[in-house]
Amino acid sequence: MRSRSDDHAVASSMTWWRRWASWAGHAAGGAAAAYGCVLLVAALKGYRSFLGVTDLGLPDVTWPGAAVLLVGSAVAAATVRPWGARLPPGAVSAGAWGVAALALVGSCWVLLNLVQLVLTGTVTDRHGDSDWVTFAERLCLAVVGALFTAAALAHARRSAGLCPRCGRAHPPQASGRRHPAPHAAPPVVRRIAYAGCCAFLPYLTLHALGAAGVPGIEPGGFRPTWPMVLAGVCGVGLAVFLLLGLVRPWGMVFPRWTLWLAGRRVPRFLPLAPVWVLAPTLALYGTGSGILAGAGLLGDGLLGIGGAASLAFGGYGWALAVAAVSYQNRTRPLCVATKAAAP
Repeated sequence: MRSRSDDHAVASSMTWWRRWASWAGHAAGGAAAAYGCVLLVAALKGYRSFLGVTDLGLPDVTWPGAAVLLVGSAVAAATVRPWGARLPPGAVSAGAWGVAALALVGSCWVLLNLVQLVLTGTVTDRHGDSDWVTFAERLCLAVVGALFTAAALAHARRSAGLCPRCGRAHPPQASGRRHPAPHAAPPVVRRIAYAGCCAFLPYLTLHALGAAGVPGIEPGGFRPTWPMVLAGVCGVGLAVFLLLGLVRPWGMVFPRWTLWLAGRRVPRFLPLAPVWVLAPTLALYGTGSGILAGAGLLGDGLLGIGGAASLAFGGYGWALAVAAVSYQNRTRPLCVATKAAAP
């Protein structure tokens, strides 16, 4: 197992964001403990609207949410504290990944809240009432999920004797970084990305038919205007551009048509930050609405506009997640020995 003291020795000379593997576990544990305590106090006072699930007719998750967060804080501590090294590494990693998954699932609608906030300046529930508390709950869960993902990844790599930053085995003195040469994603990932791009075609086609006046397509007799269809096409174009950038070499180095940026390395956060905000929300929203459409709860079934929307957002969201994982692995910097550390 890789020594934590080696990791801290290397991390001491780095900027804070490059030291994420050394502080992610502490941050995840602190955030989960604080959030869990707040939720526990709220539950004791009778609060039963955590994440707004009771408004949807689902069981109350306030007490389970508090329990997961408080247990998760102990799991996060086990990834960075000496006593955690005496526990089975697989169990600790599984616990951290589990808390990360539950937190991200609970926050999956935060993107829709952010879009509404940008467009309208407020956040409301499905009844039109102000819903700032639920928005804050989802936003905090998104932060907790991201921190636990980082903590789980660092712990899994450290337990395997690998560098927690780059995921490879090398001497602890390797504090420099070397970025890989631009290259495309594996063929199977590219095919998934192309399928994700095509998933929007039925959705756009049905909207175009609705704008052309074909009846029975849009719910409630709604007829979109052609400018609305054009705006949708432009939005899909940006989404396709983002997805293709994750699987093509020009997503790693700016291409010639970017003028003064041409030839420079694309910062990893530039595509990955929006991707990891979009992918979970779209994938879970599309999958969930697809289940509802298949059950006939959306009115038009899988063959109507509801089914097309499920295919578009769900297919694109899952393709985006697969491409993002590939991009993250392909662009991961390699740790190398600096001149000062070289023998």
